Amino acid sequence: MGFFKKLAGALSKKKYRKNPNAAILTVEQYAALYVGAINSEQTMYFCDSLQTGSDKNEISRSVKDYYGIVDRDTALMTLNWLSSRGHRIYFEAIKQLVSGLSIAVDEAILEEDEKVNTYKYMNHLNHTIEDLVKNKHINKREDLSTKSIVGWDMGRLVLITRCCYDLAYVSEEEAWSYINKAHRECQNTYLNWKEFADGYIIGRSMWSGSHTTLHGIMEIAKELLKDADSPWLKYSLRQKL
Repeated sequence: MGFFKKLAGALSKKKYRKNPNAAILTVEQYAALYVGAINSEQTMYFCDSLQTGSDKNEISRSVKDYYGIVDRDTALMTLNWLSSRGHRIYFEAIKQLVSGLSIAVDEAILEEDEKVNTYKYMNHLNHTIEDLVKNKHINKREDLSTKSIVGWDMGRLVLITRCCYDLAYVSEEEAWSYINKAHRECQNTYLNWKEFADGYIIGRSMWSGSHTTLHGIMEIAKELLKDADSPWLKYSLRQKL
């Protein structure tokens, strides 16, 4: 199933797919899984288990096309990059400039091959400021200077970990290690799911710019924050591990 079809499906029907054969998890494990809730809804994966519930051939194609993951080595390389660096390093380098509070990119924190992407990401953010304000992810441009997009990296870390688990690239123990790491990083950064959602959406905006799918993902985040059946309303981001 293509991405646009999945996104349309996620927005047109009741969501939060449950795995009928899911193992019973701890409260802390559920909370950690729901760091990836936006991604689960976007892809229409199960929301409550390590298993995604998707066809393994489709998962294999997706992680190859989007992340270059084809085996255990490339899986670990991607998961470790998301864990330790991710796209947040770009945001930290450009956010003061894009917010209007600096006249230069902080290139000192970037590796040489990362510097070529800063203009693209600045351009994307500049073109999505209006959307971010309209949808209340920031109040004004200057707010970007105090934001973090850890949520963008950690949400994808949970998603890709689950995919790699389904493909047997990582063990169950390794999968929970990455997912718990994602949860801890978000707990250390955000007070609640609303702050997490803001960080995730800002990260997505930086990565892709103003695109049809961005608006769909904003709608998914809104539903997760207010829908009575949302796992975010049942499990706090600050749930202790």
